[in-house]
Amino acid sequence: MNLADAISAVRYFGIYPVSLGIWHRIVKKTGLLKHRFPTCDWGELALESFINRSTIKRNWREILCPDRFFPVADVCRFFSGKNASGQLIIERADNVTNGRFKYFSRLDVRHGLPVSWHLNPFTRAEWSKDAHWCDIDYFVKENGDIKCVWEISRFSWAYDLVRAYAVTNDEKYVRTFWELLESWLADNQPNQGVNWVSGQECGLRIMAWCFALFAFLDSQATTTDRIERLLLAIAVHAERVEKFISHAIRQKTSHAMTEATGLYTAGTLFPFFRSASRWRALGKRILEREGLRQIYEDGSYVQHSMNYHRLMLHTYLWCLRLSEINGDSFLEKLKERLLNATEFLYQMQDETTGRVPNYGANDGALVLPLSNCDYLDYRPVIQSCWYLLKCQKLYERGQWDEDMVWFFGPESLKASKLNKQRTSCSFQAGGYYTLRAKSSWGMIRCQTYRDRVVHVDPLHLDVWADGINLLRDCGTYKYFAPDEPELELYFKSIWAHNTVAIDDCSPVRLVSRFTYLPWPKAELNRFKQGRDIIEWEGRSLAYDRDPWKVIHSRRVMSNPEGTRWEITDVLTGNGSHKVELRWHLPAEADVVVRESESVQVRLVDGWLLEVTAHDTIKARIIESGENGGWESLYYSHKQPLHTLSVVVETDLPMKFATTVWRQVRLE
Repeated sequence: MNLADAISAVRYFGIYPVSLGIWHRIVKKTGLLKHRFPTCDWGELALESFINRSTIKRNWREILCPDRFFPVADVCRFFSGKNASGQLIIERADNVTNGRFKYFSRLDVRHGLPVSWHLNPFTRAEWSKDAHWCDIDYFVKENGDIKCVWEISRFSWAYDLVRAYAVTNDEKYVRTFWELLESWLADNQPNQGVNWVSGQECGLRIMAWCFALFAFLDSQATTTDRIERLLLAIAVHAERVEKFISHAIRQKTSHAMTEATGLYTAGTLFPFFRSASRWRALGKRILEREGLRQIYEDGSYVQHSMNYHRLMLHTYLWCLRLSEINGDSFLEKLKERLLNATEFLYQMQDETTGRVPNYGANDGALVLPLSNCDYLDYRPVIQSCWYLLKCQKLYERGQWDEDMVWFFGPESLKASKLNKQRTSCSFQAGGYYTLRAKSSWGMIRCQTYRDRVVHVDPLHLDVWADGINLLRDCGTYKYFAPDEPELELYFKSIWAHNTVAIDDCSPVRLVSRFTYLPWPKAELNRFKQGRDIIEWEGRSLAYDRDPWKVIHSRRVMSNPEGTRWEITDVLTGNGSHKVELRWHLPAEADVVVRESESVQVRLVDGWLLEVTAHDTIKARIIESGENGGWESLYYSHKQPLHTLSVVVETDLPMKFATTVWRQVRLE
């Protein structure tokens, strides 16, 4: 980042966050940070040094008090022998017992036993397990994506073991958890290796460990020695988080919530820790402050990502439920924001599939995998959060209820269902708009950013019909893809979204791995839903600066039946420019008519798309294998789609007219 970019960063982010970032780099480079996190072996640490003297040598099953945690024992009894989805649960847990793990909810990886906890299974590179975490470079080409090492150490598979134990009461799942935990501890000495780099990873492990501990507490395999080793690990993890949580807060992301959740959990569930009251108070303070800072008034979220929105809700679901059980409470204003955030996801949801637009940065995180619903299905978190905040359900009974049952017990299934309609909505603080017709719906982005830009997507439009994403977003793919650098950049670029690019240029620059400058601006001009038409209009000012001085306006209209969508893109400015419109379509899409000023494409299930311009166009379908033609629904996994590229080189102003309609089916 050069000096001009640094000055711009201060302008956008503020002097304090930038200064704190510089300070973090200084303390890391000089070794001061490493001094705060001394390395040692687990054998050099004693649990007695972390707990109150009165707790030593007492019965852990009495001390731990299951009543402090979610009703996991009741849920295990409820599910035992009668879970209709039990076979899939057992299959997933059996894979874990055999050293086979699910990565990013999609990719099956056979590690074998014992597990190599520092292995990237996709590159076969082994990260050092002896290096201090402060000395580890995240982005080393030979090692590949660090998230491919972190994934298995999040212990998400522990939830699979708990669920299988609930269904079968088979002790092998308990033994597997403890054996894998012991293996992880042996291979990850305090502050050494890649799995200590991120405080967020520590927070996620604390959550998974606590869930397994209380679910397996009465098992014979849960010995006193094992409980004490796990408690020691939780205490050391909480210390790791506490000492550097300022770094997460500075980033203004879900990292702060996740790390604070780890602190609040350790302080609440284990009051015998000497630092428990401090951890609990600090975690709660950060959760309240960051919730009000990061969740916008309308419920949209600072990271502009559907998946990070879910991750954020999962952390608050966990903490607010813990607070209820333990006689604590959070700010009512925070609960109001969380209710808005839950409704935001509900309104962004396709009611047929439970999916939401494949929008924003997506790292594959599903921190509470407590049902057989697919990763793309958001009903579990919405159902649970709505019940938490309103004691009602939003959906009829289904497999998405399992999350709710784990947190609130079987009685929650008896809650009344609220008949809440999805409507055309404006979430103007976050720049999201939904247009709801009878048989289809759309989501539009029109945002003047007040926080970090992650994907370049001015005026992006999603359209869904009958559970099919007709006009779609491409997703994220990977945060670090050294073998596919062009694809890594492509997925978050303007060319991976349903919008317009000028002169083969992005309107913003990537000045560091996760920082775009300048932050784009946009304006809403019109949004109404009448008896005969649903209409939205806005304009992007992203290109309204040198060297382009171009304004992009987009108008979207649908008939109330949702069988016809009309999208008009107008580019105003001076001079001649190359203008490219892209629509990302299902993989089945193909061109049926191509003329000098128009192109028509067959989509799926009788839907067609046509683009016209009052000038000669160059239209083609970009297929996989080029810098485009891909979508990523799950992290680190890509699949082909068809991208329609329509290019015009002309003097401005100019206009594209896109129509999406369903053919009338003759009986």
